This record gives sequence, structure tokens and C-alpha cells, in this order.
Amino acid sequence: MRPYPDEVLRMIQAGVATHMLPELTSKYAQAQFAFMALLFGIAQKDYDGAVPDLVDANGALRALLGETAGALAAIERDEARAGCEAIAALPGEAASLRLSALRAEHDALRGVLAGLMPLIEPAADVADLAPLREVRGKIIEHLRADSRKRIVPILTA
Repeated sequence: MRPYPDEVLRMIQAGVATHMLPELTSKYAQAQFAFMALLFGIAQKDYDGAVPDLVDANGALRALLGETAGALAAIERDEARAGCEAIAALPGEAASLRLSALRAEHDALRGVLAGLMPLIEPAADVADLAPLREVRGKIIEHLRADSRKRIVPILTA
């Protein structure tokens, strides 16, 4: 029987604790081991919700990109037309719930969004980019909320 990935993480953690911890004699090595064990715990905790989190994130990004395409259509610039084309060229939703498929979709969505940011970012101050102002605020709030969800307290001092 093949174990599930979260079970493999637990087995690795237990094996490392059983076989390596007794060999760690310095305080530094023990502290590094404790930190590694903490990271394993974080990976296990977050693994269970990875699929629904990515499905939700991809849906939110698609909605933002849809709004962005509508705003770009109202702008007479080559970059705006290229942005509309980039959004239109995105593949459809992932047909699988595999993490790799959802992550590839997420990366493609984020890639297009990142490519559009040099046009979107100055919208607050540039008059001919005014149609992007509302969606710019939504994008910034989405990215801010996404980064807050990713905070690992032990890694942020």
C-alpha cells in the first residue's frame, strides 16, 4: 500500500527525530533540528487545505483578470490590447484537482497578472489609465490578503 503524501511527511519527521536527534549534541544543532521540526509541522498542517485554497485562489484571480480585461478594453494603448490578448490566451480552469495542475494554473494566472502590473500600477495617477483604478485597488487588496495568509510567525521577526 502506498502512503499518502501527508503520511510520508509524518514518517520523515518521525524517522529524522528517531535516528538523527540523538546524534545532535551541540545546542546549535538541536536548535536547528527544532526549527526543522516546526517547518515539518507547518507543512503538514497546510497540506490538508492546499487543494481548496488553490481552487479558491484561482477563482479569485480569474475574476480579477476578467475585470481587468474589461477595464483594459476601454484603454487605447498597445499595452492594454496586449494585456487583453494575454488574458484571453490563458488556458481554462485546471481539469484536475491535483496540486501540480492547480499550482500550474495558479502560476499562469499570477504570471499574466504580474505582466500587467507595469500598466495597472500607475493607474491611480495617470488619467488615460483611469478605467483600471477600481480593479487596481482590488488586485492590491487581493495580493495583500494572500500575503497575510502566507505568514509563518516563526519566520517573521
